[in-house]
Amino acid sequence: MKRFVSLLVVLAMIAGLTAGVSTATAATTTSLILTIGKLNYTLNGITKTGDQAPEITNSRTFVPIRLVGESFGADVNYDAATKTVGVLLGATQFEFVIGQKAVRVNGDAFLMDAAAYISKAGRTLIPIRFVSEKSGLTVGWNGKTRVVSVTSKTPLTSTVKIGLVTDVGGRGDQSFNDSAMRGLETWAAKKSFVKGGGYATMTDAAYNQSLADNAPDLSDRNIAPLTNVLPVILESREQTDYIPNLTKLAEDEGCALIVAVGFMLADATYQVAKEHPKTKFMLIDAVPADSNYAPLPTLPNLVCFLFKEEQCGFLVGAIAGYATKANKIGYIGGIPVPPVQRYEAGFFAGIKTTNKTAYGTDGKNVSNVYAMSFTDAPKGKQIAEVMIGQKCDILFHAAGATGNGMFEAIKVAGGPDKGLWGIGVDVDMGKNPNLYPAGTLTSALKHVDFATYISVKSIVDGTFTPGVITLSLRNGGVGWAEGSVAKVLSAAQIAKINTLRQDIIDGKVTPPEDPTKVGVWTAPTGY
Repeated sequence: MKRFVSLLVVLAMIAGLTAGVSTATAATTTSLILTIGKLNYTLNGITKTGDQAPEITNSRTFVPIRLVGESFGADVNYDAATKTVGVLLGATQFEFVIGQKAVRVNGDAFLMDAAAYISKAGRTLIPIRFVSEKSGLTVGWNGKTRVVSVTSKTPLTSTVKIGLVTDVGGRGDQSFNDSAMRGLETWAAKKSFVKGGGYATMTDAAYNQSLADNAPDLSDRNIAPLTNVLPVILESREQTDYIPNLTKLAEDEGCALIVAVGFMLADATYQVAKEHPKTKFMLIDAVPADSNYAPLPTLPNLVCFLFKEEQCGFLVGAIAGYATKANKIGYIGGIPVPPVQRYEAGFFAGIKTTNKTAYGTDGKNVSNVYAMSFTDAPKGKQIAEVMIGQKCDILFHAAGATGNGMFEAIKVAGGPDKGLWGIGVDVDMGKNPNLYPAGTLTSALKHVDFATYISVKSIVDGTFTPGVITLSLRNGGVGWAEGSVAKVLSAAQIAKINTLRQDIIDGKVTPPEDPTKVGVWTAPTGY
């Protein structure tokens, strides 16, 4: 005789959960009714068909975790390499290992009386009683009707699901994309990405170290973890991935906010934001424009963040002007999009301010090459090797992962021992052991991480405002890293760099944004 057992799971959930919006108080009830051995189930009174039936194994009730996740807004990640299942249900994070009774709940170790397993259909099943109890729920069993009821002891908080689409550099570019993910994953969500997929909760020490390493200049900006933020990252391998990735986060993941990382995503972001008016979008480094470069109408669900790259580019250019012994400096660009050109303009203007010999006539003494890629490290290395052969002793790149090759070339050529230094971009590359800290003079800091963090915070706080936000030296958007500057510049020269920084903040010095305007730009005197 077949055994049919109804499993009733009743959870108190928040209104608007499918849109990814967080609140601390339950406002609606979600009811999921499952029958052992049956694919059909009922969700809030509506009959549906799943792809895996619940099962009873060793007198324990197991349910398909994907169905629970979809029904109650839990986020589920499976790492096939380690057979680890990560489940975030409300404010409770579970880490199961298939076939093992050992489990972690919010980082603490527990021992279940039954292990999660993979069914014959290839679906992951978990013990519902353990999950319910650890999520702050009360479990009841009616032996006559064989109904399991699960109800909340206290209202559950939900997650705020935040999506992010990278540019083609992807995770690990050690620059622009990684900075955006740091703002979301580390600073907002307080999570560490686990290789292979999923997240682990960061310790307070690791969190504080990230701030110390990447944002010592933002110590007064009150950066702190946000409640129940759940990152969902999709990497773009090519430009044709932009629209599908953005659409998936809006439609399939139900994200409250989707972060689009980079100028190249402008058109795709505007299109998808227009098609999904109930989802908020953040676009970094661009304002969508038409074919004549005129800004498109503002959308009520889109905020665009721009940066004054020419300001931090100017400061590291001024440092390069002081640091060069050969009076030969090189600049490596990725693709000549506006943010990269603003870096270029500021860098050249900074050199012009502190070393007119190195600048030359109309900047022609500065070697200037675009790699036409943000992902080609070998190309970056090749360009740097040519510049070093031209006697350039200070090189600066604004080329994403392509610029990683610049540091490799400097290292191979002897680095500081041969008087050669590199200048990083976007993040403090002197703190990155995977590059060349010993040969990094300074970095032009562009706090994409901070921009991402404050955008996520606006969703959590309910203060999202559409339009254009420009971050600068004045409001913590850009800066320069101390790095090895004190090893090369004198105290008097460093003081002048800080004076230039303050003069920019005070409006006394305005670096040019257009590389073609540097020649006619009047440099400040006394440097």
